[in-house]
Amino acid sequence: MEITSINSKLLARMFLAGAKNLDSKKDWINELNVFPVPDGDTGTNMTMTIMSAAKEVSSLTNPTMAELAKAISSGSLRGARGNSGVILSQLFRGFCKVIKEYDEIDVTILCEACQKAVETAYKAVMKPKEGTILTVAKAGAEKAQDMLINSDTEDIIEFCDAVVACMEETLLKTPDMLPVLKQAGVVDSGGEGLMTFLRGAIDALKGKVSDFTVKVSGTSRVVKASTTATEEDIKFGYCTEFIIMLEREQDVVEHQLKEYLQKIGDCVVVVADDDIVKVHVHTNDPGLAIQKALTYGSLTS
Repeated sequence: MEITSINSKLLARMFLAGAKNLDSKKDWINELNVFPVPDGDTGTNMTMTIMSAAKEVSSLTNPTMAELAKAISSGSLRGARGNSGVILSQLFRGFCKVIKEYDEIDVTILCEACQKAVETAYKAVMKPKEGTILTVAKAGAEKAQDMLINSDTEDIIEFCDAVVACMEETLLKTPDMLPVLKQAGVVDSGGEGLMTFLRGAIDALKGKVSDFTVKVSGTSRVVKASTTATEEDIKFGYCTEFIIMLEREQDVVEHQLKEYLQKIGDCVVVVADDDIVKVHVHTNDPGLAIQKALTYGSLTS
C-alpha cells in the first residue's frame, strides 16, 4: 500500500489514534520519569495535554486542514501540563504552523513541518537539554531532511517508517546523553511519550486502527512533587502552571516573564499564542510567579 498524501480527515484519525495510544501507556511512561525531576508524572502530563487537543479535534465535523491545525495547536497549548506536556504542545504548534497552509500533506510538506516543530519546541525552552524529547524530535527532523534530499520516495508510509525508526534509535541512546537516565536504567520518559504517540499515529496511517473515540478528563493544578526521591533530588518543589489572558503586548510579556521566572525557579517554559501566554515553572513559591503574572492580565487554568 502506498500513500502519497494525507488529507485532514486522515490526519485527524492519526492524531486521535496517537492520543489513545499515549493514554493507554501513560502509567508505564510515568515509571520512566526521572528527569528533569523524578516526580513520576510525565505520562499523565503528556496525556492530559494531548487529550485537551483530542477533545477539540473530536468536536470537528469534516474540518479543513487549517481548522484541524488550530484545534491541535490551541487545544494542546491550553491543556498543556508539566514540562513534557508544554514541549509536546510546542512540537504540535510548530508542525501546525506549516500544515495549516495546505489542503493535503505530501513528503515535502511533512518534512518542512517536522523542521518547524523542532525549531518551535527548542525556542520555547529556556535551557534545552539533550537526551530528552527534544533530542528525539530533532533526530526525526534531521532524518526527514535526509530522506527528502537523498531518497526519491513519495510514499508517506515509507517516509514515516524511516523517520520513526531513526527516532526510536535515538530514544535508546538517551541514557548515554543523560547520566541520570543511565543510573536509573531507563530511556527518557518524554521521548518515550512522543514515540508512543507516533506509533499510534502510524498505525492509523497504515489502516491498523478502527476505533478513534477518546475519553477526555483532566484537571488544572499546582502540584507538590510526590515521589520516593530524596529531597535533595528536587530543588524546586512545586510544578506551577497557568494561562495569562493578555492585556499587554505579547512579546514584552514573554521576555519579561522568562527573565523573572528564571530567578525564582527552573524548568521555565513561557509560550505566547494569540491573546494568551502559557506558563510553566518549578518553584518553591508559586505565589511569586502568580503575582508577577497578574501584572500582565487575568489568569485561568
